[in-house]
Amino acid sequence: MSDTAENKHILTIKYDKIKQNVILKNEVYSIGRHSTNSIVIHHATISRYHCSILPVKYKDKNQQELFWIIDGDLKGNRSANGLFVNGIKCLSHELKSGDEITIGGDQVQVSYFVSNDAHNEEIASSDININNNSSSLDDSKETMVQDFSIRGVTTLTGKDDKTDFFLEEILFILHNQHTELICPILTIDLNNKVTYTNNIFKEKFSDFRQNYTLSPFIKNLVLELTKNDKKFCIREIKYKEQNYTQYAHFIENKTQIKSYIFSFSERDNIENALRENEEKYRAVVRQISEGIILIDPITKQIIEANNAYCSLMGYSPSEILSLKLSDLVATDPEISDSIIRKVQRNRLNVTQESIHRHKDGSLINVEVNISIIYYSAKEFICYAVRDITERKLSEEMLRYQACHDLLTELGNRNLFNEQLHKAIARAQRYKNQFAIMFIDLDRFKNINDTLGHDIGDKFLQGVAHRIRDCLRNSDLIARWGGDEFTILLSEIKTSQDAALVAERILQALKKPFPVMEYELRAYLSMGIAIYPQDGDNLDTLLKNADTALYQIKEKGGNNYQYYNDSMNRTQKELLRMEGYLYEAIKQNQFQLYYQPQINVKTWQIVGMEALIRWKHPILGCVSPIRFIPIAEQTGLINALGEWVLLTACNQHKIWEKMGLPPLKMAVNLSPRQFQQKNLVSAFKKILEDTKLDPKYLELEITESSIIDHPELTKDILNQLIELGISISMDDFGSGYSSLGYLKKFPFQKIKIDQSFVRELKNEPQDLAIISAVITLGKGFNLEVVAEGIETLEQLKLLKELQCEIMQGYFFSHPLPADEATNFLQSMNKNGVNFV
Repeated sequence: MSDTAENKHILTIKYDKIKQNVILKNEVYSIGRHSTNSIVIHHATISRYHCSILPVKYKDKNQQELFWIIDGDLKGNRSANGLFVNGIKCLSHELKSGDEITIGGDQVQVSYFVSNDAHNEEIASSDININNNSSSLDDSKETMVQDFSIRGVTTLTGKDDKTDFFLEEILFILHNQHTELICPILTIDLNNKVTYTNNIFKEKFSDFRQNYTLSPFIKNLVLELTKNDKKFCIREIKYKEQNYTQYAHFIENKTQIKSYIFSFSERDNIENALRENEEKYRAVVRQISEGIILIDPITKQIIEANNAYCSLMGYSPSEILSLKLSDLVATDPEISDSIIRKVQRNRLNVTQESIHRHKDGSLINVEVNISIIYYSAKEFICYAVRDITERKLSEEMLRYQACHDLLTELGNRNLFNEQLHKAIARAQRYKNQFAIMFIDLDRFKNINDTLGHDIGDKFLQGVAHRIRDCLRNSDLIARWGGDEFTILLSEIKTSQDAALVAERILQALKKPFPVMEYELRAYLSMGIAIYPQDGDNLDTLLKNADTALYQIKEKGGNNYQYYNDSMNRTQKELLRMEGYLYEAIKQNQFQLYYQPQINVKTWQIVGMEALIRWKHPILGCVSPIRFIPIAEQTGLINALGEWVLLTACNQHKIWEKMGLPPLKMAVNLSPRQFQQKNLVSAFKKILEDTKLDPKYLELEITESSIIDHPELTKDILNQLIELGISISMDDFGSGYSSLGYLKKFPFQKIKIDQSFVRELKNEPQDLAIISAVITLGKGFNLEVVAEGIETLEQLKLLKELQCEIMQGYFFSHPLPADEATNFLQSMNKNGVNFV
């Protein structure tokens, strides 16, 4: 064969980060991992002797040069991972320019092309590991003789002719290229007389000459070659329980026959092992709990099914073998066929969920693993089938739990948001409107804290079911969390439809809820937002409905409120104020004012109430009514409260050091501060740091502090009293339960609410109320303080009713520290008399 620059046969090998170029010459190339190969590929997926490349010249094609590639070595051993040419698995292939060859399970890529470009001279065969064994051969390494140096023209007319021609070419190349074969060699003449055996033959068949005429290596060999004028023959021989392949051809002008004996015992062992493994496979598959079926990839016929699958599907083994895959799989057959084609084409292992059809017609949820399996030397599709009915039920339960509230059996926040998204999409498409309602149960926490969570849960269930009964089937109610609910009113005609539903709910809840021995009543607040005028997306609608809810709760609750734009402005103002409040704490914009408490019987100043004031650089003086609620909502009240107490205690010590008469320092305590875990320890530390005697400190609390956490409040008050601090009830008479609290809680003083004093006139009814409060206080051995005194008439009336301690603008407005100091010094020097 020619190897000129005009016609190059080039092999390019790529794997890992290695690229090898080989210019093929008129030689046999062995390719594999072993170092004795002509082309060595150091990769774990390559067999020791993976494939071979043979040069071939067709006599009838103008001496056309070409190469064949075959799987395995020339002894018949195949590679482990096979040979794929242009994506098709094959045992042998005539190479054509542009062929893409894959070996080693897609890990090694080989390209073949023919080129007559001069630049190919640059490609050197030295790029690869090619072993040219030039050492002399001993007798055990025979080389084929020159019988095939001159061959007749072979015409390829069919499959058998092509096979014969190919094998002839192999023998010719082995002979002409001096390729070494380490195998037994035997030569006989036409009379079956042995003329030559090599050392390997002698060692392997040491007893051969004892009765060689009956040897299967000689028997009928001459006849095989002479009949039909064959040039060579290949036959299988069994000798002493071992299988051999004998290649024989004429030499010496057809006067002798030379044979090459190859042992394929390893291949036979593999085949036997495969047969044994198939039997083991059958035994295991029959017993395995997972359903297994084998399917013909062409006809889709069921070839085999184990007991587990037959039992799952309700068929007997004989019945199921008469079925096709489409009889068992409940999905479109085109889908199954497409998956099988994909598995075959890409050699995939696919796991997916499917539905199989039982013999009785019922459907079974299954998980299927689809793969290729070689069985009885054929390729089948294997379905490993597992019943996942219970898992599906569990998943369905989990999906239900993920979208529903288990206590009320209503939808939860996830479901509501999902349905709200869909409602928005429908409304946008069909140009209709809908409403959402945010609902909050008023005073539900009291029921939970007072009667326990079991009763609270039953009450919540009753409320949820009664609200649901007020809605249409197309509407949705969900438990948003805690004591909050949301309602989606789909496709309302006018915004007034939402008000009708709200009225219906309020009316339905008027009837009490019997829970165990209690008759409980539900009061709720509702905020309403309408799509699209109050928002065209989920977040805006929910935010605006919540804003409307907040507004109605501020007004006392147990009613409903539509959202309007002014509410957002109010909310933005609150957020702005919150930001200012944070800055005020950092920049010390707060200061304390002090208002005196006067004993009108002795005309002595007996106390000072510390009142916080905020002077903002932009807003000016900000009323406590504006910022205290925000501080309570944000939790800033804790830091603010501690600052007030520390400042008031320090001021008291200043007055004490100035020699002013001792007096009580009254400080207001916010309801939110009772939720502060370290409240008592924080106050104790402030007293220790300022060295103020606790008997001079008085804490004022309101009824709202007690309502939220009565037991906790009582415990905290007792701890404060143990420190020596006095407790006063502020705004007495403004709530519903003030009288009961006097008995339950450790108060030393009550302050009559300003509203009673403000309305006080010299009329029997007004005087009777104040007199009753004063008498009640004295009956509990409590000091009574009347605050809000603004006129001399009020002072005289209260004094006649035996009220001794008073506070109000009549005596003094709240004063900053320096003015309060001057006031105390003046009153101490000149005495006090305001009459």
